[in-house]
Amino acid sequence: MLIINLVKKLFAFIQGLFIYPFLALPAFAAGKVSINPCSNAEDIAKVVCDLGGGNIGNTIKNIVVFFVMLAVVIALVYLLYGGVKWITSHGDKTQVEEARNHIMAAIIGLIVVFLSIFLLSIILAAFGVSFDDLKIPVITSGAI
Repeated sequence: MLIINLVKKLFAFIQGLFIYPFLALPAFAAGKVSINPCSNAEDIAKVVCDLGGGNIGNTIKNIVVFFVMLAVVIALVYLLYGGVKWITSHGDKTQVEEARNHIMAAIIGLIVVFLSIFLLSIILAAFGVSFDDLKIPVITSGAI
């Protein structure tokens, strides 16, 4: 029951984040008065305004890159957790085996993420879309 409630909340969050912003666009187009709320948008408002239907490819690209980066960060944290668990096991065989399982799960997770990127590039190439459009952002020294 707890898992079902969690899934419902997650679905409602995703629905509110990705579906509802696109439903407002026809409402602005239906009026006779031309009001553009995105004309002077800055910062985060500009990002939200760029999520319109004309930029759906860019929006999907950003969502894919976000989830890939999130999966890599989660896998690395899980890998570090397994390493710390191994170090603090004091040689107990069951704790060492548990830590080894955590590390293997993290490594397998990273492999799955990178294989999914590879599979996505093959699918995009089959449809004639370049994978170079899906660039993962790089942090530079002057990016603050």
